[in-house]
Order: sequence, then structure tokens, then C-alpha cells
Amino acid sequence: MMDEIPVLEEGCDVQESKIRPRYSLPMIRLTTVFVATVFLDGIVSNVLWFTPGASDYFIDSVAKYAFLSSVFDLVLVAVLKILILIPCISLREKLALRQIQHGSYVDKQHLNSVCFAVQIAVSLAGLAFTGTKGGMVLYAIVHDSNYVKMHGTCEALLICALVFSLVETGMLLASYKALERLKDIQIVHNYNEDGLEVDKDGNPVKRLSIMRLFSLAREELFMLLMGALCLLVSSGTQMVAPLYFGKVVDAAQHSMSELNETVFILLGIYVGGNLFSMARSWLFTLAGQRVVARLRKVLFQSIIRQDVAFFDTNRTGELCNRLSSDTQVLQNAVTVNMSMLSRYVLQMIGSLVFMFTLNASLTGVLLAVVPLVSVLAVQYGKYMKKLRKDFQDRLGDAGTQAEESLSSIRTVRMFSAESKSADLYGVDVDRSYQVGKKLAAAGGVFEGGVGVLVSGSIVLVLWYGGKLVHDNYTDPNKGITPGILTAFLLYTLQVALAFALMSSLYGDFMQAVGASTRIFELMDRTPKVSNENGKKLSELDGRIEFKAVDFTYPSRPDTKVIKNFSLTVEPGEMVALVGPSGGGKSTIVNLIERFYDPDQGNITLGGHNLRELDPQWFRQRIAMVSQEPTLFACSIRDNIAYGRQATMEEVMEAAKEANAHEFVSGFEDGYDTLVGERGVRLSGGQKQRIAIARALIMDPVILLLDEATSALDAESEHQVQEAVDRAMKKRTVVVIAHRLSTVRKAGKVVVIDKGEIAEQGTHDELLARDGVYKKLVHRQMMAGFSADTNAVKVDTSIEPSASSNAVEAHVINDLD
Repeated sequence: MMDEIPVLEEGCDVQESKIRPRYSLPMIRLTTVFVATVFLDGIVSNVLWFTPGASDYFIDSVAKYAFLSSVFDLVLVAVLKILILIPCISLREKLALRQIQHGSYVDKQHLNSVCFAVQIAVSLAGLAFTGTKGGMVLYAIVHDSNYVKMHGTCEALLICALVFSLVETGMLLASYKALERLKDIQIVHNYNEDGLEVDKDGNPVKRLSIMRLFSLAREELFMLLMGALCLLVSSGTQMVAPLYFGKVVDAAQHSMSELNETVFILLGIYVGGNLFSMARSWLFTLAGQRVVARLRKVLFQSIIRQDVAFFDTNRTGELCNRLSSDTQVLQNAVTVNMSMLSRYVLQMIGSLVFMFTLNASLTGVLLAVVPLVSVLAVQYGKYMKKLRKDFQDRLGDAGTQAEESLSSIRTVRMFSAESKSADLYGVDVDRSYQVGKKLAAAGGVFEGGVGVLVSGSIVLVLWYGGKLVHDNYTDPNKGITPGILTAFLLYTLQVALAFALMSSLYGDFMQAVGASTRIFELMDRTPKVSNENGKKLSELDGRIEFKAVDFTYPSRPDTKVIKNFSLTVEPGEMVALVGPSGGGKSTIVNLIERFYDPDQGNITLGGHNLRELDPQWFRQRIAMVSQEPTLFACSIRDNIAYGRQATMEEVMEAAKEANAHEFVSGFEDGYDTLVGERGVRLSGGQKQRIAIARALIMDPVILLLDEATSALDAESEHQVQEAVDRAMKKRTVVVIAHRLSTVRKAGKVVVIDKGEIAEQGTHDELLARDGVYKKLVHRQMMAGFSADTNAVKVDTSIEPSASSNAVEAHVINDLD
């Protein structure tokens, strides 16, 4: 019995972990050895079987089967074990690993037992069959004088099959205890601040499961199965076609009736194959479109639910690239490309089977280059995976630069920075081009090298096949006919074409692996500030309290923005935040909205910790009007009703309260007028009033305001201020003040400097003190009078009221 449950840290070497040897993870390597053994059994069996064979050996093996002299049955047993034992051991290994990672073992124990029982049954049946055959052959050799001895390689195959069966059975019995012990191991998962799992060095753990990649198409399983059925039929017709080409060549030497019959059969094969190929293409493409549509929805939901800190450190253009480019790459990988890959694999395997049937020695010559090409393909795949990921990253940088420039086109035009923006975009494009050149070079070298090897083997096959045809002319009992050589060459071309196309698809698949890694990272990321769950109160009284709050932005961890901040805002009270720019006023508003969580201290709403409340619930009771409101590229009605479902009457009532109804009614399309991207078709004052209407329609308990500056003209300023005054009635209000008139109305003025409260009180109380607020007001008032005097000298038509407004604006604007 164990004294304690061993713990294995994620990402650490087993030798470094303090686990008893019998519980160590290397025990699970037994499954890898087992899989390799089963594969080796199949490969050895096929190689030994084909070694003594003639061109029709496959057919003879089936038609002239004899238990004591044939070994075809042993080959079938080896193939059957590959098809059954390997998937079963892989599933059992997956269940054991799931126990280590998540602790979910008991609920899947019955599945593990079933897999083990199937494995033991198949393994024991293979051992019994092989042992029986070996015993009877040995008995016949000793006691039956008429027994015709097997070919030497066949005897070797029988011995190998018996040895492999014994080893595989022993490994299966050992694997049961080895995998059982893994349920006693627990694994420690470590997560970084972004919610991503990390190893002991703090590097993100990239879990890319091929099964997870293809699980994206789980809902299209029936469609894909139908497509796979069509794929099998169309691939089957392609495999049979070269055989009939060869028959056409031979039939032409006999009679026209035989030629016509063979040609019509060939035509029927092609027509039928292309019909099924059309259905295959339609089904897989449609499935791909459905997969990418669903994936984009899921990915967007994952991105939009991330905390605000995530968007501080991730650029919009890069995220948009993930939604568009990377998802498209995945669509091709899991549907269309997988369809093509399956087709080429079937075509290659089927062609090789027919080639072995036609002539095994010619096939051996062709396959001589396979080991070298396989090594090249593995190295090429590793290199291409890295390059593809780098290429996608560079494209993301270019997309981000383009998105920033185009979305801020007015600023670009204002500073005549078109050339600068084009140059910056060009730099990012050139970087992607440099990676693209490496991709092109690597692809060219690989395809060229493989082409030389494959072409060389084809030329060698052509020479050797010509020699066999020549032998047939001199002796009909030797060699092969011209028709067989024609069919064999067509099969060779099919194999070469399939292999070449598979090579290009392999590169695309490596690109999909890189894209899926980035997508799954976004989908797996856990927001630090959750948008779901939490308490929903029956009512909210509007009381806000900060208790010794410290805060730093995640994107600037070395700069403390808020320091030991304590503040209480009573229900229905108006609090004005003033202070120098960068002092932390906007951060206070962000914390109330819980865009971020404080590093230290607590924020309460209605006496309840903000972390305990449902964010979506309390944000429905808080409205915010920013200094530069964001409008969406839709109608005025949709912008006002953005926060909740509202009737047209409610939209109009909110617009009237915000002094927006009059100018909206003046538009030709009224409330259906499209405002353009970010409200570009509206003036600054109009956008402000639409934003106020959007806040009022929420009927908020708490109103957060960032007052508009004096950039508005006097009339718009008056309209906006009147709307703001109306919105603040009977609500808890926190306002970042820019006007002296607003400060005077506030029940409490809080002066914030360098993240701390310098002083607080009413406007009159603060002026009575010889403190920061009084000095700031007096200094800015003098600057305001100077600015106003200069303005009067330039334009004497300015009204006194406008002059006063200018002074007032100067007084408070620089307090911000």
C-alpha cells in the first residue's frame, strides 16, 4: 500500500519527480512498444509473404488456399491485429492519461475493461491459431512423407508470427497493471495570469490533439461518412481503371468485339467514378462551410468574453486575422484537405496492392526510394510547421497595421501620413514576404528532390518492365505482357501523383496545426474577470465603496496607477473626480464597471463585493457616457437601444430626454438613419446626445460620466449639458468633471493626484482650504482669463456668455 498519493508536476521529467518507480510514467511507454511490435508484425508478415511470390501470387493465395501450405491466413491475422489491437490500446492509454490530468477514471472504467477484454480475445485467438498451424505443420513434416515442405520464407513467416503473438500477449497482460497503477497518480496543473496552463518554467502548455482538431466536425459526422462512402467508391473506380487500360492494350491484339466490350466497361467506370467524386466534393465542401461558420461563432464568443486586460495586450487586427484566416485554414484541414488526403492514401494503397498483384518484383523496385523520401518528408514537415506559424504571425502584424490605419483614416489624412502608413504596412508585408520566400524555397527543394527520386525509380521500373516484356516475347511462360506493363505504369503514375499531392497537403496540414494551436489558445483562455455567474440582488441601492484599493494595469505591471484608494459614494449622491491627466480618474470608473479587478482591497456595490456579483446583471444597472462615445455602424434607433430590447416609443422618449429627438427627426430617415462607422456621419454634439440617450434607456441606478470638453460649439455644449443635468437626477453619479459648473453641483469633489486622493469635500470647502484644489483652480483661472482676453482682442463679436464659458472651460479642463 502507498503511504501517500504521488504527485507529478506538469511538464517535469519523471526522474525529477519524487514518484516510486512502479508508479512512474515510463510504465506507459509499454503501450508505445506494444504498438510498434504490432506494426512490425504486420510489416514482417507482408514482406516475407511477398518475397517468394509471382505476379499472380495474391490471387493464388486466395484461390488455392491450403491450411498447411499457405501463409496468407497469417498475413490476414497480422492485419486484423493492427486494425483492432492498436485502437484499443490507444483508447486505454487515453483513458489513463485523462485520469492523470483530470481525475475522471471510475466513470470510464467499464470502457477500459471492454477494450482490454477485446484485446486479450484477439491476441489469444491469434496465438491459438498460429500455434495450432505451427504444430500441425511440424507434425506433417515429421510424420507425413507426402507433405510438400513450405518455402523457406514461409516457414520464417510462421515462426515470426508465433513469436510476435507470444510477445504481444505478454505485453497486453503487463499493460493492464501498468495502466491501472496510473490512476493513483495526481497531476498538478499550473495556470498563468491569462488562465492558460503553463509548465514548471512558466511556458504555455500547447495541447494540440489531432482528435480535437477533427472533433470540430463532430456535428457533420453523418455528412462526412456519406462523403467517405462516395470517396471509397470513386477511389475504387480509379484503382480499377488502369487495369482495364492494360486489358484494352491486350484486347486490341485479339478481336474488335473484345476491344469494344472492354472500352465500354472502362467508360462506365469513369462515368460512375466521376459521379461519386462530384458527390464527395459537394458533401465535404458543405461540411467545411458549416464547420468554419460554427468555429467562427465559438471563437468570437470566446474572444468577446475575455476581460478588458486581454484587449490591452492583443491587437485587434491580429484577433480579426484569427477569426478570418486561421479559421479558413482549419476548415480546409478538417474537411476538404482531409478528403483529398484520404483519397490519395486510398489511391496509393490500392494502386500498390494491384501493382503487387501484377508483379511483385517491379513493385519492389519502385518502393526502394520510400525510406529516403519518408525521412525527407518528416524533416520537411518540422521545418514547414515553424515557417507556416511565422508566416501567419507576420500576416497578422500586417493586418493589424492596415486595420489601425484604415480605421483612423481621418487622423492619417490630417497629418498627411498616408506615405508613412503605407511604409509601415509595407515593412510588415515585406517581413511576411521574407518568410514566404523561405516557404517557397523549402517547398521547391522538397518537391524537386522527391520528384528526382520518384522519376528515377519510374525510369528504372520502365527499363525493368521493358526487359520483362522482351522476355515474354521470347518465352510466353516468362515475363509479362504489354498490357500488364501498361497497367503497371499507369498504377505507378497514380502512386507518384498521389504521393506528390500528399506532400503538398502535408504542408497545408502543418499550417493548420499552427493555426489550430493559436485558435485553441484563444478558446481555452480563461478570463481573469469572468462575465458570468455571481449573485443577482433583488435591488441595488447605488452605494459604491472603495476600501484601500491598489491597482496596476496588466499591460503596465511596474506602474501602480491607484494607491490605497478609499472612497464612499452614498445612494443618490453626485461625486466629481478632478485632477491632472493620468492621475487615475478614468481608472476609478473602469474599476466600478469591473473591467479590471483591484490588486489589493475591495470594491463594494450596495454593500456586496463586486467580485461576488454577476457582472452582466450589475452592468445592466450601470450606464456610462464617455467623453468620446463609440457609436456602431447601424441606425440611430439600434444605437440607442443597444443595451437592451426597447420599443420605438421607449427609444423616442430616451432621445427626447437627451435632447436628441429634434435633430434626429430632421433627418430624412429619422431614427433609421445610419450613423456610419463610429458615428462618422454625426457631429460631436449629436454623438454625445445619442450616447446619453443610450444610457438613459437603461434606466440605470448608477451613472458614470466623462464630461465632454469645450471642443463643442456653444449651442451643442448647452444641449449636451442640459441632457446631462436631466440624466443625473435621482441617480448615484460619478462624473469626471471638466466644467466648474459641474463641480459646483457635486455633493463631493474628490481631487485625485498620482493615484491617491489628495483631498475631498464640497467645492466651497475645498476653496476655503489652502490646498491642492484651491491652487489648481486659481492657477487655471488666471490662465483662463488670459486666454479669454486674447480671444476678445481677435474677435470682438464674442458674447460675454461665450467668454465666460471659455474661462470656465479653461479653469477645469487642465484639472484633468
